[in-house]
Amino acid sequence: MQFTRWQSALCGGRRWRLFLLAASGGLALLGMACGCNPQPAGSPDQAAGPETPDVKIVRPQKKDVRRPIERPGYNIEAYERTPLYAKIPGFIQKWNVDIGDRVHKGDVLAELYIPEMEVELKQKESSVRQASFEIKQAEAAVLRWQAELKHAESQYQRLARAGRDGVLDKEQVDETRFGFEAAQAAVAKAQADVDVAKARLEVAQADRDHVQTLLQYTKVRAPFDGVVTRRNVNTGDFVQPASAGKGESLFVVDRVDLVRVFINVQELEAVWVRDGETALIRPQSLHGQQFKGKVTRTSGALHPQNRTLRTEIDLPNADGKLLPGMYVTATIIAEHKNVWALPVAAIVIQGEQTFCYRVENGKAVRTPIQVGLRGDEFVEMLKKQTSSPQAAVASAWEDFTGEEVIVASNAASLTDGQTVRISAGNK
Repeated sequence: MQFTRWQSALCGGRRWRLFLLAASGGLALLGMACGCNPQPAGSPDQAAGPETPDVKIVRPQKKDVRRPIERPGYNIEAYERTPLYAKIPGFIQKWNVDIGDRVHKGDVLAELYIPEMEVELKQKESSVRQASFEIKQAEAAVLRWQAELKHAESQYQRLARAGRDGVLDKEQVDETRFGFEAAQAAVAKAQADVDVAKARLEVAQADRDHVQTLLQYTKVRAPFDGVVTRRNVNTGDFVQPASAGKGESLFVVDRVDLVRVFINVQELEAVWVRDGETALIRPQSLHGQQFKGKVTRTSGALHPQNRTLRTEIDLPNADGKLLPGMYVTATIIAEHKNVWALPVAAIVIQGEQTFCYRVENGKAVRTPIQVGLRGDEFVEMLKKQTSSPQAAVASAWEDFTGEEVIVASNAASLTDGQTVRISAGNK
């Protein structure tokens, strides 16, 4: 009896679960049927179609385009730095300057003592005096032989007349003639001796001048106005001329009234660096201070290994604030003046293609362009390439005229031929 009631209850529970399952399936089918029912054409829930974008426009204008090229991590260098060496060996007799001293061109920094060369100079001066006396002696001999010549000539002429009259025989006249000719030869030799003596004097003078010139190197002089940055000698030091390896210099003199900074400009920016461009130098140790200089010169070629352009910047330094060796950051302001320019937002770059959008008949027309210097706000415009809708190929590159209507906002989101609407405040 109990088993029969349990079996009846079990069957009733199954029928109840089947009823709930069927009801749930019916509700699901009803919802699907309602969802598939299309909305009326005028329903507010219908998705809106694409809208025509509002764009701002601009025309090319003549502007000065500036691009800062910043290169950190360089040192200030003296405009000139000259190590000074001894030309001849000798002893340091005295030195007159030390590091930090200001010097002028020609100032004597140190003096050398070379006793054997001073003795040699006296010997050469004596040789000059001896050669001078020999000239006087030779000139005196010329006068003597000229007198002998006159005597021989007079005697020969007198005996020659006697010979023609038959008073003297021919042999006596010939002997007198030979004496006359010998006197002529003696005069010529005496004059040649004078020339030889003068040549000896010139040789003696050249030898003396050579020693005097070497003795001038006993004074080590400043090559230009500057400051002594190194002294490596003391009194009594024996110094010698620099060898192939040069060795240690006596002094080092820097010219610091004008200093320079060498920077290496990357290949992509090197094309914009020109002589005369303004450069700003910021030394790390002089916080907040900025110094203005000029690009003086460039190497004219990229380094084959790192593809950089070596560039020199010169800065006036009359007050001496800038010291050689200071660590600085350099910024070159590349500037193209009075060129056609567009805002940066008007330029679109895709891969290697650069273009902008002109507005023609309410449509955006993609226009390839050639650009020059790119600044923070404006880009230099060089050429444009336009073509008519019927043209099979693009036209030649043309100059900008300033009449072009260019999209200046959201240019990257447009497509060629897309309909656009110029903003109300920009018409």
